[in-house]
Amino acid sequence: MNSTFIGYILFGIGAYILLIIGQDTATVEALQKGYVPESMINYIHIPGIIFVVLGVSSSMLISYNFRELIGAARALYFVYIKNKINFSIYLDAIKDIAQYSNTHDIESLEEYANQIKYPFLRDGVLMLVNGYKKEEVKEILVSRIENEAQRELTDVNIFKAAARYSPGYGMLGTTVGLIQMFSTKIDAAAGFGPILQALAVAFTTTLYGLLLSNFIFAPFADKIEKRTDEEALLKTMIIEGLCLIVDKKHPIFIQDKLGSYVPQSRALAVPAVTQLSTEGGG
Repeated sequence: MNSTFIGYILFGIGAYILLIIGQDTATVEALQKGYVPESMINYIHIPGIIFVVLGVSSSMLISYNFRELIGAARALYFVYIKNKINFSIYLDAIKDIAQYSNTHDIESLEEYANQIKYPFLRDGVLMLVNGYKKEEVKEILVSRIENEAQRELTDVNIFKAAARYSPGYGMLGTTVGLIQMFSTKIDAAAGFGPILQALAVAFTTTLYGLLLSNFIFAPFADKIEKRTDEEALLKTMIIEGLCLIVDKKHPIFIQDKLGSYVPQSRALAVPAVTQLSTEGGG
């Protein structure tokens, strides 16, 4: 089924829950008592939450297809589950390849290359095995970095879009709540209950929209963007390392040359200046 069509269906469901169910004071109170702790009763409005969540989801489905949305979800897995990139591992691997290639023909690296799990490094080594020139390897791999960064930019844009949509749906819920509040007639029997219920919708949906935007989606986008930059830096290091291998540079030189790519800890393990001993001084 088309994602756009599903998006419109979700919006219709969310609007029905907010406009019809959310206006029924008795139903909302029953939901609140059944699922919301007493201490949070003033901050939780279930129809408002459902509307904002379904509203944002509907806009995402209308704006992007399933493949793009699944790709963004996978990006979150790599960012939060496999978050840290260990530059030192790849630096050691490049140094080992350099040591091997200094005493063997580079074409004999094929068996070693097929054991490398990181595709970018494996493909680069196989290019050397297949006789690609240094300039050709660099051109191909740099082009790959640019294309992959462009694809990953889509993941970032998806969450940035969700961060933009969320406050809008919060304000839409606020508008609906205010309309309900001002259109509700004061009934002596019902008291101010219906008016207060509409006022609750007006304020809580804004809260949910801001929380989704600033606490969920915007940090997701920033995290993926940071991970993309780190991986681009790692790949740049690999390209330079492969070029140095082709130039038959010494492994120690390669290690020192590529060491600048490895992020250093901001906290120094030892003092910058060691206190000089004055014992025995003349």
